[in-house]
Amino acid sequence: MDKTTSAAKGLFVAVGHNGLRLASRDGAEWKHLPLGKDGEVYRAVYFGNERFAAVGTYGGSNIFAASRDGEKWQTGTRDGKYVNYVRGLGFGKGLFIGVGGDPGSVGNARPFVVTSADGLKWTDYTNIAGKQILRRLAWGNDRFVGVGDCGRRAASSDALTWRDAPDVKAIDTLVDVTFGKDVFVGVGLHGLRMASEDGLQWTHRQVGEEGEHLNSIVWTGSRFVAVGAGATYLSDDGKSWKRLPNKDAPQTVAFGAGVFVGSTWKGRILRSTDGIRWQQVHKSEHHIEALAWGAV
Repeated sequence: MDKTTSAAKGLFVAVGHNGLRLASRDGAEWKHLPLGKDGEVYRAVYFGNERFAAVGTYGGSNIFAASRDGEKWQTGTRDGKYVNYVRGLGFGKGLFIGVGGDPGSVGNARPFVVTSADGLKWTDYTNIAGKQILRRLAWGNDRFVGVGDCGRRAASSDALTWRDAPDVKAIDTLVDVTFGKDVFVGVGLHGLRMASEDGLQWTHRQVGEEGEHLNSIVWTGSRFVAVGAGATYLSDDGKSWKRLPNKDAPQTVAFGAGVFVGSTWKGRILRSTDGIRWQQVHKSEHHIEALAWGAV
């Protein structure tokens, strides 16, 4: 995702429960946009092809929304039969990539992918290899890299054929992944940090304090910033890290135009200029699940 230094050219979008979609130019002032239906939950949002795409669920169906300006949204639905729920989003090769499955099933979550150029018209559910679903995606080095349940880490050049990293352990479950400086960096439970050039061979495994889960990582264009419960980790290369205590940090983070924006329960939006010191700037009646920044 392109990062600019001009806030005037960028936009933050937040999505969540009851069809909530909010927009902000600077991450501080948020517009109260119309809600969706009671029970609609948007779980992921991403920017690509000059628009934001959001995915979520309503009853047994997936819901989709797309917007070029964060204010006017087009929406659609597709039957998920209560099992084929899209749970994560990424963007690469000119396409939005949705990943999902049924993590509640025993033994095989039947992971799948869907793709779309505009965030509204999506391909059919295509089952992919592996037994665990992928939840977060990053694009770089001409490939997608996904992380998911029970330590799953996988890579694909076309989003359809996936290869799993060998010998993974559930204790090394990565919660989020990003790409920068020619390397993928994943973060997860108990301060876990790992790096990979291809998404298959992961090195420089490091852990932090017990319970210090890292929930989000972003590449700012100059360094990696991993935000967790009680600490923020900074790295120029994804291998050597500096730990700094934080307070009241969010559970999910987006970065753009030199600003970090995150959300935490319930409906709180926090803003930071360094990823360490956070200030609440907005409180919504409904919980916010995900945020994104785009150069609109």
